[in-house]
Amino acid sequence: MKIRKRKHWLESFLLGMLLGAVFFVVIYGFDVLNVTNDSWLLTGRDLQQHYIGWKFFRNADWTFPIGMHNGLTYPYYVSVLYTDSIPLFAIFFKLFSPILPETFQYFGLFGLMCFMLNGGIGALLVAKINKSRLFCLFGTIFFILSTPVLQRLFGLLTEDSRHTSLAAHFLILAALGIWMYKESFEKYWKAALAFSVLGVLCILIQMYIIFMVGGIMCGYLLHYLLKYKDWKRLVIVFPSFMICSLAAFYVVGGFSNILKSTAGGFGLYSANINALVNPFNYSSFFHKLPWHSGQYEGFSYLGLGILLLYLVCVVLLVVKIVKLGGVLAARRCLLDKYRRHRAGVISLAVVVIVFWLLALTASVYFGNRMVMWVYIPDKLLELLAVIRSSGRFMWVIMYLLMLLGLYVITRFIRNKKLQKIILLVCVFLQIADLAKPIVKIHSQYTGEAVEEDIYAKDNFWTTQLGNYRHIVYYPLDSCSFYHMLQIGTKASYFNMDMNYFYMSRYYKDKLAKQEDRKNKKVFEENLLAEDTVYITDYANAHKFKDRCHLYLVDNLILALKKPVEGLKPYNDVYISKEDPYLEMDFSYTGQARRFAHNGWNLPDYGEEGMWTTKQSVLRIYSGGAKKVRITLEYEAGKKRGKTTVKVNGSKKLSINNKQSGTVSFDTELKETVDEKRRIGVNWLFLNTDDIFEVKQNGSEEERGIFVKKMTVTYLE
Repeated sequence: MKIRKRKHWLESFLLGMLLGAVFFVVIYGFDVLNVTNDSWLLTGRDLQQHYIGWKFFRNADWTFPIGMHNGLTYPYYVSVLYTDSIPLFAIFFKLFSPILPETFQYFGLFGLMCFMLNGGIGALLVAKINKSRLFCLFGTIFFILSTPVLQRLFGLLTEDSRHTSLAAHFLILAALGIWMYKESFEKYWKAALAFSVLGVLCILIQMYIIFMVGGIMCGYLLHYLLKYKDWKRLVIVFPSFMICSLAAFYVVGGFSNILKSTAGGFGLYSANINALVNPFNYSSFFHKLPWHSGQYEGFSYLGLGILLLYLVCVVLLVVKIVKLGGVLAARRCLLDKYRRHRAGVISLAVVVIVFWLLALTASVYFGNRMVMWVYIPDKLLELLAVIRSSGRFMWVIMYLLMLLGLYVITRFIRNKKLQKIILLVCVFLQIADLAKPIVKIHSQYTGEAVEEDIYAKDNFWTTQLGNYRHIVYYPLDSCSFYHMLQIGTKASYFNMDMNYFYMSRYYKDKLAKQEDRKNKKVFEENLLAEDTVYITDYANAHKFKDRCHLYLVDNLILALKKPVEGLKPYNDVYISKEDPYLEMDFSYTGQARRFAHNGWNLPDYGEEGMWTTKQSVLRIYSGGAKKVRITLEYEAGKKRGKTTVKVNGSKKLSINNKQSGTVSFDTELKETVDEKRRIGVNWLFLNTDDIFEVKQNGSEEERGIFVKKMTVTYLE
């Protein structure tokens, strides 16, 4: 009998894995499985970050802890864990690096593994509910086509995140599986080993998932405590899980002494109340529902098929109540079942409630409206900052709801044929609902991939960057993380190193200040190295312009020891007789963003301008200029009205909001004495009388005219 059961579970597992592999190939094609094809990994943001992290780790010497390298944080060492480069795969393939092709990527293989294991373990969960192979086959598809997995693995370029390693949902499903198959883990050592292995895998694949696995484990242990008073299980399993996880964390280099353990964002990266029914861009039939900025992290759309399944469940529940003789009789039956399964119900309810509260956080939104705010003390907030993207906890609730729906139709419908027909219809609708986004994803990864280089388009990055050995950012925040990502991509072609990079955590404040002080001394003492590209900001460019050669490349200020032919010289932003002309563009990568004081709507990715609001303010610096000519190039808004232009409170002209064009005017300036203390800073005001509202990222924004460029010319 046991052999037959094991054979049944094995068949279910293998069937689920096979189904997962088929769906993976149908969705993503075979190109992503070509280990020498990396073009699709350079299409932007998270996916690009993970790949560049692997490239730098691969080229570094081995050290201990084994996941450490210093190519991205030179001279400090950091773990490959913090570029989310899937340490399990990175370390394994680095072992064989000498015999691997020069270009090698494992992210396609990882994606295939996720789909296969999500399918295999999902099939085991369904098989626990219903032993029918056909039912298991249909039910497994819900877990394979989990919408957060589609979003995270290699999702739509139009979405906010493609955080690849977060697609390892088989770790979450495996934790639920240990609980559901608890009789197979009755022996303490089996339960301890199972959860310990999951903990280690979480660390080596995606550390964030360990919070979900750990929470499910706590529910499992609570179940045993309530039912059997089994304290011994708690004493053995929980410490084993923690010790093994911490050991893996140490070996891979997680205890970095240069990065913060926390980051801001708890409360921002939450889940919306509508998270389970909000399709974002992952539905063929429904449009994105309102949401608050940052809540893409809580994306956990159940899909039309599951929603229909729940409609059927409601009907079945009503029928059941009628058959039992009414609500009171149903209540007595429910209480009887609760008494028999009290330990399991309470422990499961605790897990759901805790995860749900953490997912919603203290700022609870329904759509784009806040419905509740709860005060959290600062000390507790610092602790919760470790799980800042808490909206992800909705994934556990999503999977539990899938299992509950399958359980209800199994228990309430005795006709097995009818069970399968209903499930087949629901699966068909689920696939139809996801067909449109799946087709987009398919074309995205089977078509020609284009490297995302909006921040690094200049020929310098491909033709002259290789003449240098290091990239140094001074100050560290002299450009955005997405700038760093694309510059790091170019640097990876030449085996360079840099002192900072886009990672999942930031430098500790003390270290960041130390790094800036070190490089400040380099500039002050004129010790710039010939083999280093320094990327600086306008304030330091103004301060040290006589000690180095400054160039403007993709709106970044490069400071070099020796002159370079073919690069555009950088013009100081402090207008003077020596620096008589300043041009600022308001594009996504433009310099004007550095001088936008307040009241601007920052451009969308790739936009060539910035929107004004009711009052938008820009700073202008004078290095001795008393009078200048300012020229503004703009495009019309969508409502009638006027935009009044003022400098230091003095009106200069009015712009018709409905007309696009260019305006010029002369104005006097105060000499800028101290920018930080705002002594002598000149203020350009754009006051828009009539604005229009648009919905952007789930929230409303006010917009007036669209400013594209500003030039300032010295007159006297």
